[in-house]
Amino acid sequence: MAAPFPSPATSAKDKYLDTVKGHLEMCQEMGIGKLRVDAVDPPTAIPGGMDYEKCFATVAERWNQAATLCAASGVKLVWEFEPGFFFNKPSEVVRMVYKVDHPNFSIMFDSCHGHMCAVVGARQLGKKETLPGGVVQFIHMLTGKIGAVHFIDSDGTLHDNETSTHAPFGKGVLDFDAIAKAFLAAGYTDQWWPIDLCFWSNALEATAPAKKFMDKLVAKYGRD
Repeated sequence: MAAPFPSPATSAKDKYLDTVKGHLEMCQEMGIGKLRVDAVDPPTAIPGGMDYEKCFATVAERWNQAATLCAASGVKLVWEFEPGFFFNKPSEVVRMVYKVDHPNFSIMFDSCHGHMCAVVGARQLGKKETLPGGVVQFIHMLTGKIGAVHFIDSDGTLHDNETSTHAPFGKGVLDFDAIAKAFLAAGYTDQWWPIDLCFWSNALEATAPAKKFMDKLVAKYGRD
């Protein structure tokens, strides 16, 4: 079984890339076409006491190298930003995907994380950054750079004061018609529109109604 990912900011290059290789073996064995990464470190301080720009450049370099490894295996590398990890401001997410600058690297955009980062500004280090156009504006800022999505609602709170609450559809404030249209306008063409009920205590009971909600959304906006 592949080991958990170490910090892309503070771990040695070989350790990080060896972990990527381990996960790629699992992806190939199971026919998984995308490998998800995150920033690992909490957004409470710059990892390892590093200079901010040095940290940013180091993470971008690691993900560029990882994207190259993934490309050789036919697997796409996607970064899921969220309030629980470093680099969670909208401008940081956009800047990072362009800093990595690799055709095999893109963003995994979770709708509740998008709300908590762009509207609430949760757990952002330093000055809070939000967007007047909220989630929809955030999606448009990442046009051509979204490689995976998660659909789930947001009630504007954090789970255990760490990451976004993944609230079932209807228990939050998100406009999914606007979000679906924004994803399509931003160039998202993948066939998968997954539901994410991470950490929801009654996820099993919430799955059936969530599937019905998504069936209607896909019928309106999905593409064959």
